Amino acid sequence: MRQGSAADAVDGVVPRQIVEPADANELAATLHAASRDTQITVLRGGGTKLGWGRPPASIDVLVSTAKLNSLLVHRHGDMTATVHAGTSLAHLNRELARHGQWLPIDNAFDAATIGGVVGTNDSGPVRHRYGTPRDLLIGVTLALTDGRIVKAGGHVVKNVAGYDLGKLVSGSFGSLGAIVDATFKLLPIPQASATLDATYDDGEVMARDVMQVSTSQLEPMAFDVMLDGGQYRLRALFASSPAAVSAQVESAQRLLSKPSAVVTGDREMEIWTEQSRSPWAGTGAVVRFGWLPAKLAQVTTLMHEVQQIAGPVVMVGRVGTGAGLLRIDAEVRTQVAVVERLRLSTWVGNVALLRASPELKQHVDVWGPSPSAAEAARALKKMFDPAGILNANRGPI
Repeated sequence: MRQGSAADAVDGVVPRQIVEPADANELAATLHAASRDTQITVLRGGGTKLGWGRPPASIDVLVSTAKLNSLLVHRHGDMTATVHAGTSLAHLNRELARHGQWLPIDNAFDAATIGGVVGTNDSGPVRHRYGTPRDLLIGVTLALTDGRIVKAGGHVVKNVAGYDLGKLVSGSFGSLGAIVDATFKLLPIPQASATLDATYDDGEVMARDVMQVSTSQLEPMAFDVMLDGGQYRLRALFASSPAAVSAQVESAQRLLSKPSAVVTGDREMEIWTEQSRSPWAGTGAVVRFGWLPAKLAQVTTLMHEVQQIAGPVVMVGRVGTGAGLLRIDAEVRTQVAVVERLRLSTWVGNVALLRASPELKQHVDVWGPSPSAAEAARALKKMFDPAGILNANRGPI
């Protein structure tokens, strides 16, 4: 245990003390003591998403998972792995690659940990084929505020108290308990891959091409769009055997109305790194939102309106699932206007402000209007965290 410093601050609030438990028992004991003494507590993994959420009024304890950082079991034959919450996703996939396997989750942040990825349910372009961390999680161990360590899924026959704890904690932002370790199903690393990269001046033309590919028999691993200033890009990643990749690329090119580049090797990796990280470049506000996949054309029209308000913006989107990130590099009043415009739109929903300055958070609630399931979420919070200490009321639960 040590005193908090400016380097530990969460939205400018310095925690009173920092605790780094060495194992599950210490983690559970720390949460139990904090709950008993009603100490406001925040969980931290790699710290890449600590700014997501409402500003905390105060933080008594920041609990770091830095010492819970090992790959516990890799069952090569079963293609599953159990890993500590504090292990980085990048390190895990390097270890799995030794056996030709990977956990198909991509992330914009090198330091992102397993606990943070699951806790935020954050995902990248390969969500198109493999879903979010919630979809790949088959087991979880949690430390609760009453001092218990509970397991669910994986090799456990019955879930604790009848709940699917893995799904509950995915996207809970550390509001229900602390993830000790997680068990995932894995996939073989594809033998080959290639990416189609097409550029458009007209968002509606791009949307028509997206629909052509979406309604075909093609199965891209990732299928994304990007708006950067006035230019749109369509990017489709195909990964399988060399013959299957070649055939799918040729079929996809025939469906597009514009010529597309075929990118492989190191440049292909650079493209998808850019796709994941471009919304997080610079210091602008970052907004997450969703839409019905069939309404991409209307979303491109909305983005045109947004650029009339804010000037050039960067938007990336998963077209198969209707999920996007928008970066707004403008003054705070303009950022407020864009968030309000998105929340008034009939074409997008679930508009959440992820990265924002303290001034912007004073003018906009980061999570927006309470969803219809808010009452059920509050009841779960009361059940798992009766003293209300976890996540310092930063939301969304």
